[in-house]
Amino acid sequence: MENFFLKSKHWQLFLIFFILMFVCQISFLLQIELNESIDFFGLQTAVFMGCFLSWFYFLIIGLNKKIKNENLKAGTRNLLFLIIFPILYILIAFTIFPSDFNISTEGDSDADPIWLLVMFPVHFFSMFCIFYLIYKTAKTIKVAEVQKPVKFVDFAGEFFLLWFFPIGIWFLQPKINKLAE
Repeated sequence: MENFFLKSKHWQLFLIFFILMFVCQISFLLQIELNESIDFFGLQTAVFMGCFLSWFYFLIIGLNKKIKNENLKAGTRNLLFLIIFPILYILIAFTIFPSDFNISTEGDSDADPIWLLVMFPVHFFSMFCIFYLIYKTAKTIKVAEVQKPVKFVDFAGEFFLLWFFPIGIWFLQPKINKLAE
């Protein structure tokens, strides 16, 4: 899997991620249209997120091998937690929490205040996990490229390209392919 993500062309990864997103959206629209009682949107979103975040995971693991100085390598101890927590959050938020979780500005909300107290910190921590994973991936790409310590200013471009991945994948993946050779 590591070689797949390191050596795939930018258009191949874009197509994989685009097709996964497209299938999730079409399936979700069909569920709404058919009024199905079984909602697979959470599972579909978790599968997409798992594929997307595994790209970051395998980039960090693979490019760490290209970094010569052991002190510059990204720590991988908590890497799986950073991936699994957001995926579990999506699964739980869309399957276990109350259905039709609706917050209204007009006063009549379906959301129980206790669920809100649970949802907000868990949601923000999930967002933190994703952004920290993007941060570690961008830093690993830049360190593998320059083979010296870097500051955020040095890899801010990679960070934002990973964050806006449908565009960034076209610029970053060719660089990753060169580094993986």
